[in-house]
Amino acid sequence: MTPAPTHSIIILTKDRPGLLPRAVASALAAMGEDGEILVVDDASVLPAREVLSGLYAAPLRILRRDVSCGISAARNAGIEASRGPVIFFLDDDDVLAPDYVRTILDGPARAFDFGFAACAIAVDGGRPTPERPRFPTGPIPDAAPLRKKLCGTGMGFWIRREVAVEAGPFATDLPINEDTDYVCRLIARGRRAWYSASPGVTVHHHAGPRNLPNVTHRLSASERARAMLLVCNRFPSMASHLGRSFLRHCAKAGLHEEAIRYLHSLSDPRLRLSLSVYFRMKRLGYWLSGASG
Repeated sequence: MTPAPTHSIIILTKDRPGLLPRAVASALAAMGEDGEILVVDDASVLPAREVLSGLYAAPLRILRRDVSCGISAARNAGIEASRGPVIFFLDDDDVLAPDYVRTILDGPARAFDFGFAACAIAVDGGRPTPERPRFPTGPIPDAAPLRKKLCGTGMGFWIRREVAVEAGPFATDLPINEDTDYVCRLIARGRRAWYSASPGVTVHHHAGPRNLPNVTHRLSASERARAMLLVCNRFPSMASHLGRSFLRHCAKAGLHEEAIRYLHSLSDPRLRLSLSVYFRMKRLGYWLSGASG
């Protein structure tokens, strides 16, 4: 009988046949002998099983969805199907650092609930440039600004399975910012987080007709604003940061009435004033640059 894996690496993919093999190869190199890789194919035109035919191995499983269900539902399906007590996420256009998974399993995953890492950024296949770390390697301070505590699942995000089960699934009503919503949920529940200052993943910014663009580039500022408003409404105590994100998208999309309505809903007069000034400055900046809707 095959022993259960000690960890799972989940890779969501949709229509990135030119990039997916690189991501999977990096996961195979990083997972060691006791892990598993689960690729969730969200109805790609060219199925992931065909794209990965040369890399197929026992630790690699492919979950195919014949009808696209969106990123959150696909991620939830991956969590449900995975077997490891520690879950890592990797975007299908990015690359795991070879020692990142083992470093997390040998230390932080034994004492902390979730975590993420600094990244290196590579543009169109260029040389990766490490980003400036948010914190030293170690526990994320409770008093740190929310903007530094938040992360995307593409930032070497990992979570212990029991914590993921308790937190519940990723929100399927959000076309974007579902990872922000998820991490806010973990923070609100007092879950302990770990940060790795050494890059755990190389994030690739890319262009090209063969690979689907990032969801941020596929959605309008209006769509991004309305998704962020849902997150703001779920976590009103975090409005100082989340509200800025919502208002920034409103300023770019020209959603003046929506922004004013949100500002009027805030009960803290100091926060309302601060965010009102922020919105007006952003609105003016986008108008001067010609980027507003």
